[in-house]
Amino acid sequence: MSELNNKKLANILKAAFQGGLITAGINISWLFILEYILKINGLPNGFPVAVVISSIVPILIGAFIYFFLQKHFKEANRLFIFIGGSFTAFSLFPSFASVLPDGTPTPEHFALLTIPMHFVAGIIGLYYITQRS
Repeated sequence: MSELNNKKLANILKAAFQGGLITAGINISWLFILEYILKINGLPNGFPVAVVISSIVPILIGAFIYFFLQKHFKEANRLFIFIGGSFTAFSLFPSFASVLPDGTPTPEHFALLTIPMHFVAGIIGLYYITQRS
């Protein structure tokens, strides 16, 4: 990979990581605020860690996808926004499941807790990757 490509990838990853950290901060705050206000019980152990990881990792993966699209497509921004928006929409479906991945029943207000987190991750990720890199 050329030096120019390395620099471009580094800029995209830096922007994605910044967006991921901001997303994680907002989502973890939303978790604790809503958990306190609605008295949500029954979340799996380690759920805050899962929120932080799930806020950062998809945005970093998106950075690599964006870099690939930038190299190979003229309309990379539009294509990336379409793909990212689609992934954001599809990521909402598990919020409506009646059982969590660990097999425990979904807590009351789980969709209210998680759906805004998905939108925050999608919007901030798309913005930081396309506008700040």
